Amino acid sequence: MLILNEKKIRKGKPIGLPYQGSKKKISKKIVEIIKQNFGTDKPIYDILGGGGAITAECILNGLEVHYNDLDKGITDAFERVISQDHEWIKTLIVSRDEFFEIKAKENKTTDDFLKLLINSFGNNKKDYLYSKEISDLKYKLAKEIIKNHDVFSGYKQTETYKKVISESEWDWFNKKQGKVKVLQQIQQLEQIQQLEQLNKVKATNKSYHDFSKVSGAILYLDPPYEETNQKSYINSFNSQEFYDWAFEMAKKNIVIISSYSISDKRFGAVYSFDKARSTLESGISSKGKNEKLFMVKY
Repeated sequence: MLILNEKKIRKGKPIGLPYQGSKKKISKKIVEIIKQNFGTDKPIYDILGGGGAITAECILNGLEVHYNDLDKGITDAFERVISQDHEWIKTLIVSRDEFFEIKAKENKTTDDFLKLLINSFGNNKKDYLYSKEISDLKYKLAKEIIKNHDVFSGYKQTETYKKVISESEWDWFNKKQGKVKVLQQIQQLEQIQQLEQLNKVKATNKSYHDFSKVSGAILYLDPPYEETNQKSYINSFNSQEFYDWAFEMAKKNIVIISSYSISDKRFGAVYSFDKARSTLESGISSKGKNEKLFMVKY
């Protein structure tokens, strides 16, 4: 089993795009586990890097890391956020009508990708963040808060927010805790922008097979959960083929896989995040199963 002294974990918020399957909530622990058990002298390959949470945490810890994801849309989005400013972020908030207009576009830009990501339910880029009943109200409130106060975080303390929820016709809004989710998601992008260290991130968009010659490194792998049988617009994912590859790579590297379960008996759990629940690609909790780290059994 791997060890973790939580007192050594970096202070501050975890960083990364709000992305389906993201390990952002536990990224600080994962990187600290790597440091405490395997040292800091080996390069880390974040081969299925998704929204960049592990890559960002590695950089903030001064580690050498290679950020890769087959989906160029997500890596371009990460680099786009780093290169832009506070004013640009505001343009990512879109109405329900705008969202579906963008979704219908045949050729989408990186900004389109981010708009669908930030304004969608569960970050699935398919369904608008709010139901049709409340979408206009939530959208207008978010825009008013930005216009009057120019903030994404702490929006519940603004006069605009307090005024809206104090009005009687917004009783239903109070009962739903009045969250303006899109502002919370935008805040996550702003956190990325504020860290100059992340400017060194240079992503690649290769298949995991393209890293087969890597040796003497730490491979952190975050594949799709087996039971979701994830099928993206890029390709379908063959879990068993991936496990065969990871097993071979473990002969010349340290290989760590994130999941809640692995059917291949050659791998065993070496750490469990008891408070971190797994979520499927639909954003639905996978029956209370905990996230774990797996390695090859020797």
